Amino acid sequence: MGVSIKSAEAERKLRRVSRLLGKSMTATVIELVDQRLKEIDARKNRERRLKAIDASVKRIKSLPILSTASEDEILGYNEKGFFD
Repeated sequence: MGVSIKSAEAERKLRRVSRLLGKSMTATVIELVDQRLKEIDARKNRERRLKAIDASVKRIKSLPILSTASEDEILGYNEKGFFD
């Protein structure tokens, strides 16, 4: 298979990166594309996790409040900040 680079600037940059890495142009392209795919996948996974968190927060906020006790009362702190 072949890929044709029709941009002199792209070819010049690819040759430079290849030379700096000490790799062939093919190996350089594979490495750069792999790195970029990892970044894209990580961003998609992050977005998916954030959506899941948002959905969980929304669901939890919609639950009824079953107690009027303060956080300190729930945790068992007394007025001096100690556990009873």
